[in-house]
Amino acid sequence: MRPISRAAASIEVIDHYLAGSPIEAALKNWFRDNRFAGSNDRYSIRNIIYDVLRKRKSLIFPFQITGRKENGRLLILSYLADHYEQIELIKGINQNKYFQEPPSSDELSILEQKNMILSEASNSIALDYPSFLTEGLTQFLGKNFEIVMGKMRERAPLYLRLNKLKGRMNEIEDLMAKEGILCSRLSGYSDAIQVDAGRRLVKSSKCYTSGMVEIQDLSSQVMSDLPEIIEGARILDYCAGGGGKTLAMASKINNKGDLLAFDINQKRLVDLRRRAIRAGARVRLLQLSDLKDYISSCDVVFVDAPCSGSGIWRRDPEAKWNLTTNRLEELVVTQLEILEEACKYVRVGGVIIYVVCSMLPEEGDVRVDKFLSKKSNFENLNRSLLHPLVAGDGFFRAVLKRLK
Repeated sequence: MRPISRAAASIEVIDHYLAGSPIEAALKNWFRDNRFAGSNDRYSIRNIIYDVLRKRKSLIFPFQITGRKENGRLLILSYLADHYEQIELIKGINQNKYFQEPPSSDELSILEQKNMILSEASNSIALDYPSFLTEGLTQFLGKNFEIVMGKMRERAPLYLRLNKLKGRMNEIEDLMAKEGILCSRLSGYSDAIQVDAGRRLVKSSKCYTSGMVEIQDLSSQVMSDLPEIIEGARILDYCAGGGGKTLAMASKINNKGDLLAFDINQKRLVDLRRRAIRAGARVRLLQLSDLKDYISSCDVVFVDAPCSGSGIWRRDPEAKWNLTTNRLEELVVTQLEILEEACKYVRVGGVIIYVVCSMLPEEGDVRVDKFLSKKSNFENLNRSLLHPLVAGDGFFRAVLKRLK
């Protein structure tokens, strides 16, 4: 398929998404019904659609102010206008039998004025985020607000984490290069590498399938890289989910400790069981009834709490547009409840590590301050804020020590 044909195919998928279908379901259905699309086509179509979702608000705004309703065709026209000169775009569309209809003269006029229109638009439109989050994001990011939010409209780099239970960095670099995957080490991060070329090949590579590396964002890796995560420690990952940070901790302690994983939704642990086997990680999966045996006994309780996901909008732009004020209010209540429950399992002198992939103060500092106001037997040791200018995704972390 030609580039314009791939963009035309994206229109149908986006329309299904706008009608209420989750984007991955819409993609899966389109790929199933259009088997002529090869692997390169599917890869490109997915990238186009995710790029459109990252920039959805700014792409459609110039059309909306003239009274037009959002649809896949207008979003794709606006997207293509960012990548082609207008003469080239018109020619490409006119010569393409898959594109629904060429742009009208009015639509072309709007596209010509698009940059001027956006220069006068509000930040939430020009930088593509829900307007009710402006205050929180500005507070979290400070002077870096516009730069970081601009980065959040781009595709995220692909980072890998070395699994020290299975491999060594030099060995991995050589093996990856032989399979056409070029990587570079990151200064200051001993176990992290960035994929510079061949990212499509990673999941089929020997290093990945054998468990020598895991796909994990740089900021996510940093969250569990702490002096409290040491060999011999009893560590409870209280919201383990798919287990990305659990496996990072297993690698860090070299399987020399008591690593426990729990999630209130036991179905989320299914992937962890499989991934732990591949990684050679020793992890005990706990059920709710098991937790009573670990009250006041853990050196570390790691709480990767459910959150808005505002820090990972580059990877999950759908979550950005699904977030509402009501949902955020529900999440902050849940986060505090989880902290209050999880603190039962920390021994005196041990720590809770509270983590959210969020750039909103109400899920970070405000949540921790609320917890400390209710639990005087805990104190703050340190807090960290990460975003694309200093690491990878947006994350907040607090380390809280139990005093008595």
